[in-house]
Amino acid sequence: MQQVRSKNSNLGLFIIVGTMAILVIILLTAIGILIMARRSSATNISPLSFIVGANILSRLDVEAIDPALALASLGGADETEVITEAVAKVRPETALSALLFSPQMSNRESAGGFLQVASAYTAVGDGDKAVFAYEMAGTIATLAPDIPDTARADIFIQAGEQLTSLEQPDLAKFYFDQAFVVASKSSYLQPAHRRTIFEQLHTGYQAIDQSESARRSLNFSANPPKATVSTVRELILPESPGVPLPLAAQEAEAYRWQIAQELAAILVERGGHAPQESIDRLGQALVEEDGQKLPFYESEFEATTQLSEKIAITLAQIDWLSLKYRVARQGYGLSLVPDWEAQAEQIRAQLTKTYETLFALYADLTVALPEVSQIERAKEERLRREILAGELGRYPNYPEKQRKTQLLDITNQLMTSQPDINVFVAVGTVNNKEKFTLISLE
Repeated sequence: MQQVRSKNSNLGLFIIVGTMAILVIILLTAIGILIMARRSSATNISPLSFIVGANILSRLDVEAIDPALALASLGGADETEVITEAVAKVRPETALSALLFSPQMSNRESAGGFLQVASAYTAVGDGDKAVFAYEMAGTIATLAPDIPDTARADIFIQAGEQLTSLEQPDLAKFYFDQAFVVASKSSYLQPAHRRTIFEQLHTGYQAIDQSESARRSLNFSANPPKATVSTVRELILPESPGVPLPLAAQEAEAYRWQIAQELAAILVERGGHAPQESIDRLGQALVEEDGQKLPFYESEFEATTQLSEKIAITLAQIDWLSLKYRVARQGYGLSLVPDWEAQAEQIRAQLTKTYETLFALYADLTVALPEVSQIERAKEERLRREILAGELGRYPNYPEKQRKTQLLDITNQLMTSQPDINVFVAVGTVNNKEKFTLISLE
């Protein structure tokens, strides 16, 4: 009887072990199929999705981000410095992540960053992403209302020259044409600046066999168009100051800087590897900082009735939520706060809602202006800022079609009521794709 029980016991054990082995095989097979499906999905994404208005964030390759370098900004370093260093070390994905999640950067810095990133993608032989980055720089130069026209024209020319090298003559011509509009119609360029731009355009047009445009540019370089020059650029929407943080939030921020610096140093020392406990410490520091900042912003917003203060608070909240969303998307090259990763869609929705609040506040500010002409120009400025935030991927799910229609409507209105503005934003096409463009009345 004891022998029978022993045999039955062994048989039961064999059955259990065999069942577990089968389950493991099934699980591994399922994981393998999932990985292959994801790889197949990623491979089947066409480079043509790199167009204005596409979901840029979905194309960020987080596995190619250098964590030691990306963490520098979490340690208090300026994002522009991180971008420059990432480009110098040929880490374009690290620089791209910084650009896509940093709304606090000025438009001029963002455009310059995309030009730098484009050169880095060219250096590693990724022509598709290089073209994309030049297009993003051009989009900023077109839509940003606060970039000086000397810089605006320079961005267009740099993009055109490099796109010529990448054998993209149609796109190159598009940006040369943009620079031509600025040089011939801007009210903010001195004659010497116009002359320089036309000289550069003469060379650029020649490189893509646009002889007529090259000839016109040469003629204008000798005799720049006469235009009334304004020394002061009038922006209607005000710049917002920073929001002073309470002591507890300042301490939480300083602690996060310290922990991020320590983790970055460990990653450099150990060739990109760090103990999980060091990563967890930074994650916990971020969670604690979030617990200080978001409730503070929400309470301050409710406590004030001043539009300007509400706008400043909302901008600060957008900066923090953008950082939080970057962490949730592993935009620093590491899994820092797994709970945020699980809540990525909720954080994204919160960021969208905060952007909606910001531009609603700008709309309230606009209608309170004393003159109709100011209201029209402020409305156009607000729309350009909103569309640009959406096109850069910083404002998730922005109402693209609706805002584009509204922008075209206000452009037509301004061309009729305020033709002295000279340069307006419209929508054109390049290679059958819609792109924002600058036009004049002629």
